[in-house]
Amino acid sequence: MICHSQIATDRPLIKQVTDFSEKGIEIPWQRVYGFSREAHVRFNHAPHIRASVDCATCHGDVSQMSVAEHAVDHSMGFCVNCHREKKASNDCLTCHF
Repeated sequence: MICHSQIATDRPLIKQVTDFSEKGIEIPWQRVYGFSREAHVRFNHAPHIRASVDCATCHGDVSQMSVAEHAVDHSMGFCVNCHREKKASNDCLTCHF
């Protein structure tokens, strides 16, 4: 609810998501992004938000999407290059377990 507590709050689907959140019910997401278990990747949005990484960097321009769609290929190269540009750690254990 980080974004939708303030953005597009009048839209029916956002109201539905808000209702799930307020009731503490797990939202039945149809995932757009994710990593396979075999990749042994853990991802946490918090450090990316603290580093001022714009949402569009990893999710595409969601402000122009009425339904989220896969817009960015989250390959290891994509992440490594971004970490290099931002001078973030590229140590394996930063992302992998």
